[in-house]
Amino acid sequence: MFLTKFFSGLSLKILLAEIILFFVVLVGIGAYTNPNDPLFINSQYGYLFYLLPILVLTLYYGLTAGVVILILIFVVMMFYYKEFYLNYFLWMFLFTLVASEFNHYWSQNLMKAEEKFKFTYDKLRDLARELMLLNISHDQLERQYIIKPISIRSVILDLREKMLTSKKEKEPLEFLLKLVSTTQNIYDAAIVTYSAEKNNFEIVVSTNEDFKIYTDDILIRKAIEDDAITYISQIEEYSEYLAVIPVKEENLYYLFIIKDMNFLSLNLDTLLMINLFMFYILKEEDILKNIKEIVLSFKEFNVDFIKEVYRMYQMYKNFNVESTIVTFYVRTDDQNFPLFLKTKLRGLDVMDILKIDKGVFILPILLPFTPFSGAQSFVRRITQMIREVYSEKFLEENIKYKIELVDKDIKQILIEIYTNYNYFDTIKDNEGIRK
Repeated sequence: MFLTKFFSGLSLKILLAEIILFFVVLVGIGAYTNPNDPLFINSQYGYLFYLLPILVLTLYYGLTAGVVILILIFVVMMFYYKEFYLNYFLWMFLFTLVASEFNHYWSQNLMKAEEKFKFTYDKLRDLARELMLLNISHDQLERQYIIKPISIRSVILDLREKMLTSKKEKEPLEFLLKLVSTTQNIYDAAIVTYSAEKNNFEIVVSTNEDFKIYTDDILIRKAIEDDAITYISQIEEYSEYLAVIPVKEENLYYLFIIKDMNFLSLNLDTLLMINLFMFYILKEEDILKNIKEIVLSFKEFNVDFIKEVYRMYQMYKNFNVESTIVTFYVRTDDQNFPLFLKTKLRGLDVMDILKIDKGVFILPILLPFTPFSGAQSFVRRITQMIREVYSEKFLEENIKYKIELVDKDIKQILIEIYTNYNYFDTIKDNEGIRK
């Protein structure tokens, strides 16, 4: 096991070499201590000598390791023994299957736990981004927005629209560079990628065609090493640049390098704002690329809702982790009802609001990591709250709901959500609404 840790790039070859070497050592010990029976087949409790290594290696590596050892045992048995001990071999095979099943079960649950953790981590990171956006929007930038207005949320919406409609990957970055250059008086800047593996810099977009990258510049090196925004007042050495804003995407750094700008605009709030926009583009680009066609086809739905449904569907498809969507179909003139419902959601739940003609709302609620039974409990809790705040009559006559698993194509899910609002198309006089 220790060899594989050091040579992860050659995992399969090292795995085979490690198992074979380990087995040769065991056979060597067996041949030295018991030349006539190196596998200890006829010794009392001798089968444990090979059973324990089979269990350990199979539990650690999976069925492949167990099968390799079984093949080696078969080869030794054919060469050292006059007869084939089928009973011994079958017992070893049985324990290999049992251990491999435990390995598979543990690996699957570990992968599910990692995916759930990643989803929760991304949600927390989104909240941190929202907090950062809030601080920027309502703090020191307020003064300069009076002079040169710019809405952060409108910029994010514009960036999202650009990512959905652009044909080239670098178009959103070009849009960002042009936008901040105009609004923040940046005269010379570029967005550059840096590969840590290749130690290579490449200009993605720039304000000037003759923009030069000084790879050994102190600001660039400090930004990469600290993985943080750096600017001229933080260093004592000379630099060709005023500020460098890094955003890391796996092993690739995206650097927003500012060489010349209005000095009055050079402050931490402006740099944080640029960092926020860069982070948003890089984080959203991959997932928006996958749902681009769906978003453009279902403009009634919020992009964030479609995005989260896509994530949950991928988790179901890859790891069989169940999530559900509870859709409430509500007929009411109370425009605050969707807000009332939204305040009753749990931390990870995501809700969208679709307003239909004739005072009908479609309110789909995504419940991540929630099976069908959990969704039923959620509905009971919500309907009880509606009954208490509004009335039993309002609940019976004006609210219908549907629960479905996120286990099929997203387009089909969205179509079913949107087309079922005809729950309220057929009305019986004074007898409420029937489906």
